[in-house]
Amino acid sequence: MAANAASPAEGYLTDVAYIPGFYPNMAPLVLRYVAALNRVVPPPATGYRYLELGCGLGRSLTTLAAANPDSEFVGVDINPQHTAAVGKDVAAGRLDNVRVITGDFGSLPNDLGKYEFITLHGILSWVSPKVRESILAVARERLAPGGLLLVSYNAMPGWAHLQPIRGILKQYAALRQGDSLQRVRDALAYLVFIRDKKARYFEANPQASAYVDGLLKQDIRYLAHEYLNDDWTAFYFAEVATMFRGAGLGFVGSLPVFTNFWDLCVRPEFQELFRTTTDRLVTEAHKDFCANTAFRWDVYGSASKPMPDVESRLKHVDDIHYRVARRGLTLPYQVNLGVVTSTVQGPLYQALLGLLGDKSLKLSEILAAEAVRGTPPAELMRAVDAGVAMGMFDITAGPVTAAAAAPAKPKLANAFNEAVLAADSLGGRPLALASTISGTGHSLGDFDAAILHELVARGREGLAERVDTRLAGSGRMLQKDGQPVSDADARRQIVEQACTAFLDNTLPVLTQIGIVKQA
Repeated sequence: MAANAASPAEGYLTDVAYIPGFYPNMAPLVLRYVAALNRVVPPPATGYRYLELGCGLGRSLTTLAAANPDSEFVGVDINPQHTAAVGKDVAAGRLDNVRVITGDFGSLPNDLGKYEFITLHGILSWVSPKVRESILAVARERLAPGGLLLVSYNAMPGWAHLQPIRGILKQYAALRQGDSLQRVRDALAYLVFIRDKKARYFEANPQASAYVDGLLKQDIRYLAHEYLNDDWTAFYFAEVATMFRGAGLGFVGSLPVFTNFWDLCVRPEFQELFRTTTDRLVTEAHKDFCANTAFRWDVYGSASKPMPDVESRLKHVDDIHYRVARRGLTLPYQVNLGVVTSTVQGPLYQALLGLLGDKSLKLSEILAAEAVRGTPPAELMRAVDAGVAMGMFDITAGPVTAAAAAPAKPKLANAFNEAVLAADSLGGRPLALASTISGTGHSLGDFDAAILHELVARGREGLAERVDTRLAGSGRMLQKDGQPVSDADARRQIVEQACTAFLDNTLPVLTQIGIVKQA
């Protein structure tokens, strides 16, 4: 299909496949937690139906399906290259809970029914108004009562000073010959030329000049999709909220989790508005300007039911487990999430670190713990939620037990992870392995993935030597202090250190969440 065909792609780029990737924000576990955080009853934790519009190469869809085998997952994409790749992953991973549909959003099969979760990542900003209407029709007709919809999109005002870059890239690319990849390469070269020759736009916008350097590090396939689609749009939050309100959906909350806490993303001098109004259309817009938001992940709900207090949260969402995010975490804990530096300390958080340090607990179990006796339940719940927002605590779909010794002869727990590891180790990009305990995927760098692949295939003996041989033959360069390592002895030393660190630190974690088990 031609890149700019009017139908059925409606100006959406289809001559270049998109890049693979797993996006944790798309997990039902995370969407349920955001709903609970915002006092909305979420869909059930199991047996749900999940629809992804514009699933691309499907790595979020298939990873989540492997992590949640008792639920049904459907992916839709207009590009047959994408759906063919998803189909291969489904077959290789032996996923019997996934259906893949090649087609546009306006002509979906009649037998699709309704879904507790609908997700679309980035698509809203890349499609025409006609396709956006189809998306809204799907939301109106296919989202079950009480269901949640996740939509991510390029946002204003963060894109305001960068939109001219998109404009000049697209205009110049349209003048060039070749496929979309070649045209975007030519357009990038032109952009660098006018930047380096000190075009007045770049002199007046130094952030835009730095942004060009970032573009040069991006995957060329991503740049083609981001910049060459005919109908690229950056939205204000209120515009998107109005769209989905017209489809009968109300705003529930946002991701990442910290964006639901105004004191974590807005400086103190701008926080008075949050104390004087509860209108989310106003406060979200205010927050976006204070943080210069360029991308949003928003969650909407259909016929959502309120969950006003701790008791109702325990009734509806006490299946989520909490645990310390990483080993060795101590107080005071400090984090900067883009705008504000926040610090956590004190006896309550010290007690929580002790409770959640080596295993996970449900909220009811935390509330009943002797270590926090006397703390009002609402205060304790807020502390746990703030800890999740700040990255102190993780959430999981099931219980994570105390860490045990990593298996001497490890094997992967499911066929999907075996297929991903075999196909993508040393592929130059992170990959995600599915955990049925956590209910989501866990990312590994491609180098760590190669170590794991060698470990499960041939054991521990000679591990570093085998990984080094594989690395040397792959063309994949390791780096040290930002520089490529070409010396063989230096590379072997890095490999040995990486294998030791993997066995000591990463393998026990993968075992704890059920990705790896004893052969």
